[in-house]
Amino acid sequence: MDKHQMRRSRKSSNTRIFKKILGALYVLFAVALILVAAGIGVGAGIVSAMVKDEPIRTKEDFQKDLDSLFQNSYAYFQTQDGQGQPLRIGAFRNGGDMRKLIQSKNDVSKYLVDAFISVEDRDFYKHKGVVPRSLLRASYQQLAKSEVSTGGSTITQQLVKNVILKDFDKDLERKAKEIILAIRLDAMYEKDEILTYYMNSVFFGNGANKQRLHGVQAAAKGLFNLDPKDLNLAQSAYIAGMVQRPNDYNPFGGEKNLTRGKKRMKLVLDKMLENNKITKEEYNKALSFDIKQSLAKPNKESNGYTNYSYIMYALEEEAAEILMKKDGLDIEKLSQEGKYLATLNHYIEQVLTRGYHIYSTIDKPMYDAINAAASKGLTFHTRTYKGVKEQEQLGAVVLDNRTGSVLAFVPTSNNKGKLNHALDAYRQPGSAIKPLIVYGPAMEEGIISPSTLILDEKYPKADGSGYYENAANKYYGPVTVTKALTYSFNIPAIKTFNKMGHNVGFDYLRKLNIPPHKNDTEAAAIGGQYRGYTVDKITAAFATFANEGRYNSPHLIAKITDANGNTIYEHQAEQKQVFSPQTSYQMIKMLRTVVTQGTGVYIGSRVYGYDLAGKTGTTSDDKDLWFIGSTPNITIGAWGGYDHNFRMSHNDKFTKRAWVNIFKAAAAAAPEYFDKNARFQSPGGLRDNISCLDCGAINDYLSKQKKKEEEEQKQRKPNQPGDNPGNEPGNEPGDEPGDNPGDNPGDGPGDNPGDGPGDNPGGEPGDGNQRPTFPPRPPNRD
Repeated sequence: MDKHQMRRSRKSSNTRIFKKILGALYVLFAVALILVAAGIGVGAGIVSAMVKDEPIRTKEDFQKDLDSLFQNSYAYFQTQDGQGQPLRIGAFRNGGDMRKLIQSKNDVSKYLVDAFISVEDRDFYKHKGVVPRSLLRASYQQLAKSEVSTGGSTITQQLVKNVILKDFDKDLERKAKEIILAIRLDAMYEKDEILTYYMNSVFFGNGANKQRLHGVQAAAKGLFNLDPKDLNLAQSAYIAGMVQRPNDYNPFGGEKNLTRGKKRMKLVLDKMLENNKITKEEYNKALSFDIKQSLAKPNKESNGYTNYSYIMYALEEEAAEILMKKDGLDIEKLSQEGKYLATLNHYIEQVLTRGYHIYSTIDKPMYDAINAAASKGLTFHTRTYKGVKEQEQLGAVVLDNRTGSVLAFVPTSNNKGKLNHALDAYRQPGSAIKPLIVYGPAMEEGIISPSTLILDEKYPKADGSGYYENAANKYYGPVTVTKALTYSFNIPAIKTFNKMGHNVGFDYLRKLNIPPHKNDTEAAAIGGQYRGYTVDKITAAFATFANEGRYNSPHLIAKITDANGNTIYEHQAEQKQVFSPQTSYQMIKMLRTVVTQGTGVYIGSRVYGYDLAGKTGTTSDDKDLWFIGSTPNITIGAWGGYDHNFRMSHNDKFTKRAWVNIFKAAAAAAPEYFDKNARFQSPGGLRDNISCLDCGAINDYLSKQKKKEEEEQKQRKPNQPGDNPGNEPGNEPGDEPGDNPGDNPGDGPGDNPGDGPGDNPGGEPGDGNQRPTFPPRPPNRD
C-alpha cells in the first residue's frame, strides 16, 4: 500500500470514528433535551421540532400496533386421542412462522422474566422508557469494538423498534424517534404490560421444525418443547441471551452456534447473579445443565400442510367465510360487487394470525383410509392439453346425512395440481341431477308419482337444433317414472321438466343450495348446466332424500374458539324441509332400482348388505362420470374426469370403481357410520295415483302401435310368430344404457343446449292427467 492509500485509509477510519462519536453525542443530547422538555411540560413542541414527520401518537395508535402481534391458529380432526382430546392436524400457515402469545408475565417462568431484565434492562421498573447511562455505555462498547455488548436500548425501546416503528436502520433520525416513542409508551402503559408485549415481539430464529420463532411461547416450544412456565434457569437464560443475535445463538444452527449460545447464556447468568436474582448454587447448577440434550426434537406433524394441505386450505376458506358472516357481511352481495376475493383474503389473514382453534368435522381414520384406497385398481390414461400431460382426476365426499358434516373427502386421484376436486371444482352433473331438478320436485308438486307413465319418444329440443336422444338412439314408448329414472332415459325427464315449469325446478335447486346459472335452460333437466356444481354441494343436495327431505348445508367446521378457549362459533344445524318425507322415501325407493337393476347395478353388485340408493351421471361425450349413493346414515358423491374436457369413454367405470373403493374403505375405517341393519323407513301416506303425464300422446302412440300390429298380423301367414316391438331398453341389467354420449347436449360455458325457462316444445293435443282411452300394455319387467 503506498503512502497516499495509507493516508486515505487513515482519513476514512478517522471519519467513521468521528461520525460514531458525533452520533452518540447527538443521541445523548436528544435524550437529555427530551427528558428536560418532558419535565417542564413542553415535550410535544420539542418532539415536533426534532422529528417533524413523526406524528404525536395517542394510546389508540399504540394499541393498534401492539394488537398487530399475532399468533398461530390450529386445526383439529373430530377424532379424539386417548385422553378424549381432538387430534391436532397442525398449525395454519404463517409463512414459516410459529407464533403464540402469552397474556401476562405470569404465563412464563420467573427465571425468564429475571433473565430478560438482568441482561436487557436492569432498571426496567425504575426508568421512564430510556436510560441515558445505558446509551452512553452502549456507545462506548460500539466505539471500543467490545467483544461483549450489553445493548443500549431499554426493553421499552426495543418494543418500539420491533412493533411500532418496524424500522431496524441505525440512523440518528430513527434512534431519535425510538427514544421519543419509548418515553410516550412508558407514560401510557404499565410496566408489566410493556414487558408482556416485549416478550411476545422478540424473534428467536428457527426451531426444531425449521419454523421461525416469534415470542417466548413459540421459543420455549420450538427450542425445548416446553411451555414457557416450565423453563428451568439454564433454558431461561439461553432464551433471554438469544435476543441480540437470534440466528448466531440459535442452537439448531450447528455446534458453533451452540457454543456461542452457551457463552451468551453464561453472561446472562452472571448478570442474574450480579443482580441478586439467583443464588450461587442456582448459578452453578444452571452452568452444568446439558442444554443440548434438552433441545426439542423435530415433529413432522407440527405442520398440517405436509400431509393434510387440502384440509388446511379448505378450513382456511370456510373459517374466513364464518368470520365474514359474523361481521355482518353478505357473501353473495360481495360476489356481485366483485369484492369477494379481496375480502376473503383479508379474513383468511385473520384466521391464520388470531390464535384460533378450529375444530373440523373430518374423521381422521376415514380420511386416511379413503385417500389410500380410492385409486386402487383404477386405470389411468394420459392426455395432453397445450403441451401439458394430465391423467384422470377424482373428487369425492363422504357426508353425514343427519348433520351435513363432511366426514372425509378425496381431493385428487394423483396428488398432482392444487385444485381440490371435491370442494372447488365445478362440473356438469349429467343425469345425476334428474332426481333434484325433475323427479323430486315433480312428485312434491303432485305432477307425477313413481308409476306415472310418460311416453319416451323422439322429442325436439326447444331451440330447434335437433332432438334429444337416449342410448343407441332408441326410444321405448310408455315407461313409468321409475323405469325412466332406473335407466336414465332423457325424454321423460325433459317432458316432466317442461310440464312442471322450469322455474319450479330451478326454485328447488335454490332451496338445495345449488342454484341454477342465469344461462341454464331446458337441458338443465338432464345435466346440461352452464357451469355445474362442486361434489360436496351436489352430494349434500342428494343427501336430502336420505334425511326425510331435510336439507343440511355441507360444512367442515364444527367449532371455533379464540386463543383463550372461548367459543366464538359453533355449527348449528339449520335443517330446511325441502321435500316431504313421503316424496323423499318414494325417491329413495326409485333410486334403489338404479343400483339393483339399472345404470348403477355395477355398484349394487359390489356393495353387499346395505340399504343403498343412488344415481349415475354422464355428460356429453363421456366427459364427466358421476355416482352419488346413500345409505340411511351417509351419502357418498364421486366425480371422475379430466381437468380439461377429454372423453372418458375409454375408462367408463372409473368413477364407479373409485366409489366402491371409497365406500368399502370408509366402512372399514369408521364402522359406526355404516350399519348394515339400518333401513330407510316409510313415513306412510305414500301416493302413487297419477296414471300418466302425457296421456293423450300415449293413447295416440298405443293406437298407432295397435293398428301397426293388426296390419302386420294380416300380412302374416297363419301360425307365423309375430314380431314384438316391446318396451324394453334393449339392454341386459347392468349395461347402463342411459348414461351415454348424447345424454347431455351441453358441454360447458358457451354451449346453448336449450331455449330457457318457460319454453314448451311439447304441447300435443290431449296432454293432461286423464287416463288413456284404453289401457296400455304393461311394461316388461325391469
